[in-house]
Amino acid sequence: MRLAAVLLLLAWGTAVVAQEASSVRLTETDGSVVVRKSGAKAWRAAREGDILERGDRVAAKARSAALLLWSNGSMVKLYPDSEIALTGVTLDLANRMETTLLELERGRLFVKAQVPDHLFTDFKIRMGSLEVRTQGAEFAIAPDAQRKSFTAWVLSGRVTSDLTPWARGRIEEGRQGTIATAAKPDLADLNKPMDDRIWQALAKVSRDLGGSLRTDEITAGPGGKLVARIGGVRSRRGNTPYKVSFKALTAGGSGRIKSILWEFGDGESATGREAEHTFTLGLYTVVLRVEDADGQKASAQVGILAQRDCGC
Repeated sequence: MRLAAVLLLLAWGTAVVAQEASSVRLTETDGSVVVRKSGAKAWRAAREGDILERGDRVAAKARSAALLLWSNGSMVKLYPDSEIALTGVTLDLANRMETTLLELERGRLFVKAQVPDHLFTDFKIRMGSLEVRTQGAEFAIAPDAQRKSFTAWVLSGRVTSDLTPWARGRIEEGRQGTIATAAKPDLADLNKPMDDRIWQALAKVSRDLGGSLRTDEITAGPGGKLVARIGGVRSRRGNTPYKVSFKALTAGGSGRIKSILWEFGDGESATGREAEHTFTLGLYTVVLRVEDADGQKASAQVGILAQRDCGC
């Protein structure tokens, strides 16, 4: 696969408001990669462009790798000696929630769990009785079958896992953690700083796959059409009352911004390049409106979901 092809598919997947669950496509194979379709007994050689369906399995053998692409922009890289099963991708249109469930049988993965502006996502990876999930993050994960544990290294965002029926473990951005089944969690090992060499290696993988999922800046200068985007949002879902920070990102136009208006979807508003708002229970559409000194206007919007227990 060529990176340009991946970016083209990525642009297509995030530009269209989904009316059905994302498709999952095998976009890159390196070495010996095989697929076993749901209900089949035999494995066959994988082909770039293969579409995966519920129950299908993909395995990358020794000195091999594979890349899967969701039409919502999410990506999963299989490292050598890794095997996964696609348990399913479902879409709840009423709540604008897409859920992906993978089973990691062995090996390790690098995951870019994308969150399109028009959807919320719940990306889950099951490893035996253990499960890790995220609503949007970049991370590597590897299970240890003998120890009945897994380790996750989080490049951006956050991943969570249930430690007990009453306690949830969170591994934050820039940190790593190990979680084992049927074991009292060691908080010192749950969320410790990531080794810098590992962080650099994961950052390179992320760049090779198209860069960070987070919109923190727009690099284009003045001139042409005014463009506005919403940045600064660490997570679009949270427990009510949910406080969210926003940052207006602009490019193009005259280069001189006349006004910035935030509308939070609950009757409240604010002005200024940065804003903060607390949301009560519900689903909100936040709208950013920008006007430059020449009268050009641009807008952007993003959904925010405040829940009683988001599991995140």
